[in-house]
Amino acid sequence: MQNLLSIFSPRKEVELLIYGMWPPMLLQSIPLAGPGFDVGITEVNREFAGALVMKRSFVSGKELLGCLDTSANVDQISQHYYNCRQNGSDRLFILIYLEWNILAFSGGATFSDQLNRVLYPTTLVTGPLDVGLYSVMMRELCEASNWDTIGLIFDTSSPVPFPLQIYQMFASNEIVLSGRLQLQQFPIQANSNLSDLLQKVSQVSRVTFLVGAPLLLRKIMIEALKQNKTFTDYAWIALELPDQALGPVTWQRNDTYDDVALEAFGSVKQMILCFDRDSEADRLLKQKIIRATEESYGYSYPPGRAPSEFATTGYLVAKMIAKVINDSVHQHLDIKNGQVLAQQFRNQTFTSGAIGGLFIDAAGKRQNKICLSSFDRSIRKFTRVLFHDHTQNGLQVVPKAAAQLWATSDNMAPPATPFCGFLGERCREHSTTIIVISTVIPAVIASVLLGFILLCHMHRHSHIHDLWWKLATQDLSIRNNRPR
Repeated sequence: MQNLLSIFSPRKEVELLIYGMWPPMLLQSIPLAGPGFDVGITEVNREFAGALVMKRSFVSGKELLGCLDTSANVDQISQHYYNCRQNGSDRLFILIYLEWNILAFSGGATFSDQLNRVLYPTTLVTGPLDVGLYSVMMRELCEASNWDTIGLIFDTSSPVPFPLQIYQMFASNEIVLSGRLQLQQFPIQANSNLSDLLQKVSQVSRVTFLVGAPLLLRKIMIEALKQNKTFTDYAWIALELPDQALGPVTWQRNDTYDDVALEAFGSVKQMILCFDRDSEADRLLKQKIIRATEESYGYSYPPGRAPSEFATTGYLVAKMIAKVINDSVHQHLDIKNGQVLAQQFRNQTFTSGAIGGLFIDAAGKRQNKICLSSFDRSIRKFTRVLFHDHTQNGLQVVPKAAAQLWATSDNMAPPATPFCGFLGERCREHSTTIIVISTVIPAVIASVLLGFILLCHMHRHSHIHDLWWKLATQDLSIRNNRPR
C-alpha cells in the first residue's frame, strides 16, 4: 500500500492520501492497515492541536479489488491532483511522480529499486515486510555454521507469494551465485508425496529450510519424525511472516496427530521478522485499532487474530509525519520541496511511547529485525535464540537462550553433509561393517564351541589312559586270612 501525503501550506493542514487494495485479502489492504492510520491521526490532532490538523482520504480505494488493479488505476491519483489544482486548492500532494518533487511513502513490501536515490529521491520505505532480510539471515546462518549445502522446500500451491519470493531471494544470494553454498530446491504442493520428498532431501543435506502453508509444514515434520530425521543431527528451519495471512506455523491442530507433531517440532527452528514492543502498550494500541476497524470499515477479526504490523506501522507513520512537519516548520524549511522534506526522515529513529521505534536509514529505508527461534517443548512455544539487525555486524546470540541454540551435545550446529554422505557411502560402509560383523562373529563363536567340545573329548580320553592301573569294582574281593 502506498501512503501518500498532501500538505495544505501555509495553513499546516496535512492530508494522508491512502492508495491500496480494498478487499482484506492481504494484510496491507485498506480495511486492515487503514485503522492504524486513523488511530494515529486521532492522537496527532490531540497532541499538535493548534499547530497542525491531519486527516486522511482514500483515492480509488474501493475500486481496487486485486493487486493488478493497483497498477491499472494508479493514474487516478494524478487525476485527483489535477482536479484539486483546477479548483484552486493550495494543496501539495506527496505522490510517486518524482518529477513533481513530492514526498512518497511506500508502506507495503520492500523492493530494492525503491532505494535508488537517483530515480526515487523523495521515496521513503516504511513497510514492515522486508523479504530480503530472510536471505541475509540465511547467508549469515550458513556462514556461521559452516554449511556449504542446504535444502529448500517451498510450497508452490500457497496463495501468497512469500514462498516463491524466498526461493528467488535465496537463489540470487551472492553466497549461492559464487558457488560457496549449494542450494538444492524442492518445490512441493499439498498433494506431494512427502515420504519420497524427504528421502530426496536427506540425500543432499541435513539442513533444510521450509516455507509454505503451516498445515503442510506440520505434515512434513510428522513425516520427518517417522523417518527418524528429527534428532540432533538434523536442522529444520521454518520461515514465517509475522501475522502470516494463513496463520502461524504450529504443531497444534487439535487432532490425533498433536502429540506426534509436538515431538517432531522439538527440532524445528523458526526464522521470522521480529519487533520489540512493550506487551501491554501493544495490546492497548491493537484494541483501539480493532474498534476502529469494526466501526469504520465493517471488518471483524476472527478469534485468535489481531491487527498486523501493517496497521501498527500506519499508526507510527502518522505520528512521525506530524513530528517531522512540525519540526520543519519551526526550522523554516521548505516543506513543499519533497527532497528537503524526505531528508528530515533519514538517519532518524521515531518512537511512539512504549510500543517501540522505527529507524529510517540514510537511504530512506526502514531497518527491521529478524530472529531465529528454537521450539521449547516444555512451554510449547518458540523462543528467540539469535537475531540480526542494523546495529551490529553478524548474528547476535540472545544471552539467556544461548544453551537452547542447538540440541547437539556441544551446542554446535549440526553438519550439513548428508547423514549417509552425498553418494550414500557412509551408510554402505556401515552396512558392510554390520554384514561382516554379523558373519564373522557367529563363525568365531561356532569355532570356539567346536574347539571346546573337541578339547573336552580329548581330555576325557587322555584321562582314561592315565588311569590304566585302576581296577574295576567287580575285580575287587576281600579275602579271609584267619586260620581255621
